[in-house]
Amino acid sequence: MKKISRIQSGFTLIEMIVVMLILSALAVTAYARISQIDTQARLAALQSFKATVLSVATMAKGVCMSDPQCDGNQTTPSAVIEGNTIYFSHGYPVGWLGNEDGAGSLSQLVDAGKFSVQAALSDTNRATYTLQGARDSNHCKLEYIISTGSANTAGLSVSIDSTGC
Repeated sequence: MKKISRIQSGFTLIEMIVVMLILSALAVTAYARISQIDTQARLAALQSFKATVLSVATMAKGVCMSDPQCDGNQTTPSAVIEGNTIYFSHGYPVGWLGNEDGAGSLSQLVDAGKFSVQAALSDTNRATYTLQGARDSNHCKLEYIISTGSANTAGLSVSIDSTGC
């Protein structure tokens, strides 16, 4: 008796459907991950900027403490840092002085990159920076606040609001 062999020359419909389902599941998972990359990047930029502001303010405070012109008894405590006269409030660089370029303030010490100071929300003891390109710039920001209590309780607060990034 002669044996007849069948040679399969393609895929069955069930095999094709299974492969398409697997590829669809992978595509949905990949899309979910990729769609969040821009938000994660903005959040990382905000956290990095916070660390930069904290370290710059702390180093500037050290310079202020070693400079006699920066004594708290001075009318306008200041120190020269990298060729810029920086003014201080309670030992920390002031947030914003109201000048168009923020001369003498924290803005001269940090490379803001994609962040811009909101002058209307800022003053001597405060600076508010928003991230350009955020979904909601009112809720993707960094706030630099110098508390103005007594000399022993004065301090620095740097906080971020990332709900709109």
